[in-house]
Amino acid sequence: MAGVRLERVTKRFGEVVAVDNVSIDIEDGSFVVLVGPSGCGKTTTLRLIAGLEELTEGNIYIDGKLVNYLAPKDRDIAMVFQNYALYPHMNVFDNMAFGLRLRRFPRDEIERRVRSAAAILGIEDLLHRKPRELSGGQRQRVAVGRAIVRDPKVFLFDEPLSNLDAKMRVQMRAELSRLHSRLGSTMIYVTHDQVEAMTMGDIIVVMKDGKVQQVADPITLYNQPENRFVAGFIGTPPMNFVDGIAEKRGRRVFVAGGDFSLPLSGEVAEKAQEYIGKKVSVGIRGEHFIFPGKAITGTVDIVEPMGSESYVYFTAGGVSFVAKVHSTVLLHPGEKVSFGIDYERVHLFDEDGKRIV
Repeated sequence: MAGVRLERVTKRFGEVVAVDNVSIDIEDGSFVVLVGPSGCGKTTTLRLIAGLEELTEGNIYIDGKLVNYLAPKDRDIAMVFQNYALYPHMNVFDNMAFGLRLRRFPRDEIERRVRSAAAILGIEDLLHRKPRELSGGQRQRVAVGRAIVRDPKVFLFDEPLSNLDAKMRVQMRAELSRLHSRLGSTMIYVTHDQVEAMTMGDIIVVMKDGKVQQVADPITLYNQPENRFVAGFIGTPPMNFVDGIAEKRGRRVFVAGGDFSLPLSGEVAEKAQEYIGKKVSVGIRGEHFIFPGKAITGTVDIVEPMGSESYVYFTAGGVSFVAKVHSTVLLHPGEKVSFGIDYERVHLFDEDGKRIV
């Protein structure tokens, strides 16, 4: 096990800055997820840690040792890729043992490590099979097993579940989380799926345009996003935003934009008074609408039943919203609907997208 530290790490490809001055301190034994949209720099960051890309600027430390100039094989890391990268002509045992044989491990040690990893992953009965005889989930377990037998200081996962179906992804998420608890190893995991990030990571690093937007545990990230991008990226369905000018009418504070005015209350109204006449954004998560209510009245566009709850897409004053309601609430497209708001859970952002409250 080992900690990983990135100090002002930058990677340029010609004029393109893929990773921009990134500093992250990953504690020994933690499960850290790098998440963000395509092109945000998360995979390049992982490849820099692995030594598969050369740094432009900055330093990377693994277990306190500077590794900038070390080859990947000398960094004591193991990487699991999206495409599994299994040798089709080898059976599962030989795929898992291949790296150890290259390093000239004794035969009995190879046998012990492979069978131990297979037992951890529940694939003891598959050791004689070829990759073509395995399901996608089984192939992924083999790829993980090949990393486990290395007994590395750090595990690196590059979107390993992207090729699996929805049900298998859920199962493998749980299995990887259990594996982390069992091994206690440092794991760094890259994904574009914020649900994966929220359910698996001890710490989540949200990236955009090569920059780190926020580093926090999942609950802090969800409830206290540092900026509008993080607030909108994390959470399903995405956070609703109302953009406009903060206005005071009598004793009430509103955010007005176009044909729509949103009344504010509580702490968010108090903070908005400091921005009267300025552009602000109000963020409301779908579950923080109250049905029925009086704050917003609009027309239902679409209703998506999700089982125990439904997503209600509606439009008010030209602004689109999505609310979460209990599945027993029956609404239909074209129907008028009114919602209240849990103002204690509402967020306010300034013109630059920085969270005010």
